[in-house]
Amino acid sequence: MTDTTTVTELRWNKDVYPPVGTDDTSWIPCTDQDGRPAALAVDDDERVALGCQLLHLDRDDDTVNDQFFEPERLYQREAITFRCEGLALHPASTDEHAFGFRRDGRPDAMWEPAVLNERAWGEGWEDVTCPEHGYECAPHTPATDCPMRR
Repeated sequence: MTDTTTVTELRWNKDVYPPVGTDDTSWIPCTDQDGRPAALAVDDDERVALGCQLLHLDRDDDTVNDQFFEPERLYQREAITFRCEGLALHPASTDEHAFGFRRDGRPDAMWEPAVLNERAWGEGWEDVTCPEHGYECAPHTPATDCPMRR
């Protein structure tokens, strides 16, 4: 007896329905190759793994992602500093966005909320997270300004 496997191609409709109640299943609506409705069911662990794959996140904390902003890292471009707090895919376009705070180079500049996309990443941001003290360095200063390194 021979076992055969049939692969069904599904196309994501760019929606995700979160878990409801005590059920940890998320439903991802799709269509099959003939255009008929279908759905993919994922649990908490699968959702985390899938999210990391979609956002190109490396699960090893010591690996820096050089393809896009990374949470809990500090970046600079010219006189602007960006403190990345998290990443998300836009629900309508699935474009990747980094959420966090930014400030300009003035001494009295305040941190302001900011959202940066892939186009902004291409403008040449440099990761300046303190290699010794990380994201929580004195507070959130670029590595060159770390008081412990002076």
